[in-house]
Amino acid sequence: MNEQDLSVINQDKWFKNRTQLFRDKLVKNAKLITLNAGDALFLRGDENTGLYCVINGVLRVSGVNSQGKEAVLSFVTSAMWFGEVALFDGGKRTHDVYAQTAVRLLHVPERALTQLLQESPAYWHDFGLLLTNKVRNLFDSLEDHALLTAKQKVSKRLCMLYQSSLQSCLPLTQQQLADMTYLTRQTINQILQSLQADSIINLKYQTIEIIDIDKLQSQC
Repeated sequence: MNEQDLSVINQDKWFKNRTQLFRDKLVKNAKLITLNAGDALFLRGDENTGLYCVINGVLRVSGVNSQGKEAVLSFVTSAMWFGEVALFDGGKRTHDVYAQTAVRLLHVPERALTQLLQESPAYWHDFGLLLTNKVRNLFDSLEDHALLTAKQKVSKRLCMLYQSSLQSCLPLTQQQLADMTYLTRQTINQILQSLQADSIINLKYQTIEIIDIDKLQSQC
């Protein structure tokens, strides 16, 4: 891992707020892996393989029902750490994770995490903070679903994706956005067409380009 990769993972609020000793120990046994667009990182029911952090690219977190219909729950973008749920309960993976684009990842194997926590049990608190951050975001999402209008939900989700990826072009389809906001594909299209008419976004093939983030935030 080079200095540029380190600078990316240090952008994450959780990671950069840990002690230098914790950060050094966490990445000591980490490996870089790459995925092509469409590749699976892991699937629901797979064994715990450790913790991951995205260096660049976008991952898609989803679930598939018995009829094969995929529901997109979220996207994981640069500097985001994930995989900590299985670290705590020792259970299997809860969802499918696929590469939405080409991806480079930092992977800390489960064995290295177990050794780290055996040597320094106090680090459970650090990983607990990573988990509780996700829980807080989940609560915020549930509240938004109950209280926001459809347009506010879409605008806020696009703002979140923009802020997490720091990229103006978001590689997602309208159906994927519909899945994440629990809205119909038709409703999503109407809202996106309205935002495009106001010169806030630009619609491209399987991509939504954010033109004016300030105007988009005012829609939330």
